[in-house]
Amino acid sequence: MASSVKFTRRYISNFTNKVDPSSARLQNIKSHDHHIFMEVLLSIAFSALPTEVLEPSSALSEFFKNLCANELHEDLLMEMHRTILIILCKLETIFPPAFWNVMEHVLVDLAQQAYLGGPVHYRWMYPFERFFN
Repeated sequence: MASSVKFTRRYISNFTNKVDPSSARLQNIKSHDHHIFMEVLLSIAFSALPTEVLEPSSALSEFFKNLCANELHEDLLMEMHRTILIILCKLETIFPPAFWNVMEHVLVDLAQQAYLGGPVHYRWMYPFERFFN
């Protein structure tokens, strides 16, 4: 399945080189690839799961898509700031407590930071990490 997924050149790493077939795990993934996984592939990966798992996972993917858009709208950012709390609460009821650490709760502040600082592609390090590391 990993070999059939296609993206434009330099958009994401070649996932066929990142999948370990013996353990079915992803390895050696850069942060940009994690971001693309959260934004695009998470909904696809969870599509076979029950609705109570799929709905908050899809909402989380949508949150990242809206957050990383080239154009941001103030009303959408304020709505995202309110809904991310609900999404995280739903995810906390699904996943065990060992899954959660402080990094998952950083999502609460991301919409407000985008509201104050503008589009995130001007502030995140992905292009430099992507091509120079």
